[in-house]
Amino acid sequence: MTNPTVLMTPRRPALVSGFDNTVDLLVRVQAPATPKATSERPPLNLAIVLDRSGSMSGQPLDEAKRCAGMIIDRLGAKDRAALVVYDGDVGVLVPTTQAASKATFHTAIASIHSGGSTNLYGGWLKGAELMAAVAKDNATTRILLLSDGQANEGITDLDMIAQQCAELAGVGVTTSTYGLGRHFNEELMIRMANAGHGNSYYGETAEDLIDPFAEEFDLLAALCAKQIHLHADLPESISFSVLNKFSPNQDGSYRLPDLAYEGESWAVIRLRVPKAHTGGGAGALIDLGSIAIRYLDLDGNPHKLSPLQVSLPSLLPVAFGAIAEDPLVTQRVRELEAANIQDRAQSAARRGDWGEVNRLLGEAKRNAKDNEWLGKVVEKLEELAGQADEAMFSKEAMYASRKMRSRLAGVSESASPSEPSPSYLRRKSEQGKGQPRNDA
Repeated sequence: MTNPTVLMTPRRPALVSGFDNTVDLLVRVQAPATPKATSERPPLNLAIVLDRSGSMSGQPLDEAKRCAGMIIDRLGAKDRAALVVYDGDVGVLVPTTQAASKATFHTAIASIHSGGSTNLYGGWLKGAELMAAVAKDNATTRILLLSDGQANEGITDLDMIAQQCAELAGVGVTTSTYGLGRHFNEELMIRMANAGHGNSYYGETAEDLIDPFAEEFDLLAALCAKQIHLHADLPESISFSVLNKFSPNQDGSYRLPDLAYEGESWAVIRLRVPKAHTGGGAGALIDLGSIAIRYLDLDGNPHKLSPLQVSLPSLLPVAFGAIAEDPLVTQRVRELEAANIQDRAQSAARRGDWGEVNRLLGEAKRNAKDNEWLGKVVEKLEELAGQADEAMFSKEAMYASRKMRSRLAGVSESASPSEPSPSYLRRKSEQGKGQPRNDA
């Protein structure tokens, strides 16, 4: 496979001399195009962990079983899967088994019936144990966890559960979560996915989850690099932050989303450059450090790409003011600003302060200038705010902001969300709804 390409673009390609500077850098790790003659992909190891608590009775459980069956049908003969169910108790209906035995899985899925309370952690832990036992460098190993309710048995502490998801991701077993309906704990489900370096989805109805399950499989089948880490080596006088709010690792690096064909994994880094480091304004290049990327290929082999040097010319204020902002960098920064606004609106909705929610949505609408996707997201949130629906507003705002910070972007993406693309690159205007077939 061709190595990923790393691009680094400043919002403005210069420093203004004699002033403290804020420098936004967009770092993009771009995948190659999907090979025309795709070689056999590395195998998948999946633990499908389904909530069968009493609240799942009826259509929700039927649709969840349908999603599980769909995933099984799309697995290849060399893939492996396990099927775990939980209510107050945890059951392993199918231990880790070659996916060629599809009838075994479908028989087990058909046998699932609703039960009692929700030991979410216990279900996840069993899936984790099964996957940790088979994790290999040349396989993508993931837990797919679905719940429609609050964790009310076993361990329920958010920090403890997130920490265990992070530890498991460190040995190659990631976690994706699927929330259903009004009553699941969106903060827990999103934190598990963030810590577990997987994806997080929700559906207002069980049928809405069919698209996310399909998207997840499309992504896993198209991966070309994983465990991507970004490390910034900067002078001591320069501080920086990652606007995507990725959590730093112990070595100071930041893990970006795994990379799939035709996509790019990206982050915006904000440097704070003191005026003493901005030069004399005569155009000389000022060294601001370097950005390095490392990753694993799908066989588990480590790679380090050549560091990118961050050097910008020092200009006087008049010359600096004549430089236009890069439109793509500005677009991504506005997406991250929109995510921050949505987080604040979600907090206000939980307090019942709908006046503040509406004020923040007005700010979000102004921020969405020239970005069709952001505008559509705000329209959905305005609809929920108009209904004063705290539960669904909270979920939609949290999932939309999470998507803006951690999504894979298309290599040739524009501000319009309507371009055709693989499902894992699409930008939905409503996170809790299934993707309309005529809406890319």
